Amino acid sequence: MVAAVGKGAEIWLEEALLRELFRIPTPFGDFPVFGYGAMVLLGVLSGLWLLRRGARRQGLDPDSLADLTVMLVLCGIIGGRIWYLIQFRERVYAEGDWLETFRLWNGGLVLYGAIAGGLVGFFLLQWRSHYGPWRQLLDLIAPALALGIAFGRLGCFLNGCCFGGVCSPDWPLAAIFPPGSPPSLAHGDGLRPSPTLHPTQIYSSIQGAILALLLWLAGGPLAARPGRTFALFLGLYSIGRSLVESIRDDHGVVQGEWTASQLASILALALAIWLWTTAPFIEPQPNLIARQPDPDQG
Repeated sequence: MVAAVGKGAEIWLEEALLRELFRIPTPFGDFPVFGYGAMVLLGVLSGLWLLRRGARRQGLDPDSLADLTVMLVLCGIIGGRIWYLIQFRERVYAEGDWLETFRLWNGGLVLYGAIAGGLVGFFLLQWRSHYGPWRQLLDLIAPALALGIAFGRLGCFLNGCCFGGVCSPDWPLAAIFPPGSPPSLAHGDGLRPSPTLHPTQIYSSIQGAILALLLWLAGGPLAARPGRTFALFLGLYSIGRSLVESIRDDHGVVQGEWTASQLASILALALAIWLWTTAPFIEPQPNLIARQPDPDQG
């Protein structure tokens, strides 16, 4: 779902509210392409692209990480979905339809669950196949993960989920969501547009983009202290996420109480501090994983 965004946000367009972006004609009927799923897919693809670029920058063979990247994506999606179904079980299963478990196109991934699931998959596959020193591999993953967040949160905006609280109409980024959207239902009967809200999805998307750029630039200077790039990601993301959580209005938590993601941010920050302080000092190793073959040597 899309809402009008801008100073005053006086104008909203119901036609712009696109949970469904378009349909692809097939012999079996039209195949809908949903905004949320499309942005998540773009996030995955862009993250994989950046991860492969990072591998090449370090003189590594990106194809040697293929199994690992697939495991990260699958476990991340499973972990994010499980967390969401547990945290919002009453909302998801309000009508007793257990098929909602699999309807990802309606939204429903919690990022901390995705990070936790991805880490579980990472260490399981790393234990079985040992792709290289785990701290260096996490550093390689960090900017790709941040870039995926940037696209994924745009999907949240298109879907109308993860919305913020009421803000002043004069706020330059104030957003109004059309009738029938989750914010309009949360603030009324769904027959009228929502009040002006903080577009927390956009805030989180901007945070992800800035983090991706920062982590990419920091990868070189921090290479001698493996684990610190991923620690920087966890630390900065957890702080930003906690701040955004304080103005979100979709979690059903009373103001002044801690949300589940804010509690998870404390754990993420603690892990970031541990990774940062225990990072060993090593000389950069360009061949931690199988290097790309030199074409001049056949």
